[in-house]
Amino acid sequence: MASVSALRSTATTRPPKRRLTRSGTLISSPPPALGHEMIRCAPGEFEKYRKTDEELKSLKRGLREFYQRQNEILDGFKEAEEVLTSTLPDRVTGTFSHRPISDAPSVMSPIANDDEQAERQPLLPNTESKEMKRERMDKIALNVNILVNILLLGSKGAAVLLSNSMSLLASFVDSALDFLSTLIIWGADFAAKREDRGTKYPTGKKRFEPLGVLIFSVCMIASFSQVLVESLKKLFGEETDVGTVSLFGKATMGATIAIKGIIWVWCSRFRSSGIQALAQDAKNDVFFNIFSLIIPWVGEILSIRQLDPLGGALLSLYIISEWVHTLLENFGKLSGRIASSDHHFRILYLILRFQPVLEVSYLEVYHVGDELIVEVDIILPSHTTLPYAHDVGETIQASIEALDLVSRAYVHLDYTSANPAQHKPNGST
Repeated sequence: MASVSALRSTATTRPPKRRLTRSGTLISSPPPALGHEMIRCAPGEFEKYRKTDEELKSLKRGLREFYQRQNEILDGFKEAEEVLTSTLPDRVTGTFSHRPISDAPSVMSPIANDDEQAERQPLLPNTESKEMKRERMDKIALNVNILVNILLLGSKGAAVLLSNSMSLLASFVDSALDFLSTLIIWGADFAAKREDRGTKYPTGKKRFEPLGVLIFSVCMIASFSQVLVESLKKLFGEETDVGTVSLFGKATMGATIAIKGIIWVWCSRFRSSGIQALAQDAKNDVFFNIFSLIIPWVGEILSIRQLDPLGGALLSLYIISEWVHTLLENFGKLSGRIASSDHHFRILYLILRFQPVLEVSYLEVYHVGDELIVEVDIILPSHTTLPYAHDVGETIQASIEALDLVSRAYVHLDYTSANPAQHKPNGST
């Protein structure tokens, strides 16, 4: 598989600013191709290279990882093919007003009565269903987490009053912060979906959610740093009491492990950074509560006073390290970190399915929170007319923005790749 293998070879490195060239003249004299006529895409062209789950299981580890990586690239190709073979390209070109360049009266597109109205026509009129479905599922997940965290917080609060275990206290603090985290993410989600009448956020408020995760990460780190300090004080203090957990506390911890395990598996399927944060929190809770239950129980049986505060300290260190990782990941995305190779591959594949494109002289894909910004320079034949170049560029832009997680695509058209760079170098002033 030449195409996929070539892409695979750079999968572990930063995708370069790349130039892909196609030889030959692809635009013939009138009439120029529009809509699907400008696209050359055979759906499932590379599917024969996909490995099934059964085939993957039979491979050795190194080879299995290679083909799993290849399957992920093919998933991106498949998504691009779904966009290209949909009605989107025809709908996009159908919104344009193809006014002849002359002084004579022209016949406008039936969709737009004048240039101003045509300019306001949405390029993606029917692409909101997937986004609406995802938002609805995110809301359900948030509501379920709020309800679960309220119940667990109340039961653990009662268990702490009946026990004197630092591990159980750490688990109670974790549940209190779980509830706080869900409220923060719910508030960020509500603010992101609230209508912006003043156009203060021209690109939308999708970054509110990773910002909420960032704020919550700081809260988690600060809170468990305090639990760590208290556990260390008890560990090296002169207190002789052995930490104990009541029967009600043990039952509460067991129920927490079971419920959080279900939430972990369910929420891990979501793409939203907020729901992913809740999934990670549920995963942490599973391990956290297992050790919060076992450590003081063993310490009580063996009458080892230091075991319970030692467990509380180790659990606090584990939670702190996990949320430091989450904080850094979301900070990188909000700071404009480059996207993964998979995103570059699927966008390159989509662009090169357009027959008028001779080269992709520059491509940059980077994060703005969970979503992506795409900047691409495309080379068209030098004799391409301005109206046709406009239609090609707008269709490519709309197709890229129809891909999952892409927020904006900026398509620059040129007639040669020999022109100097259009942006100042990174870091210059």
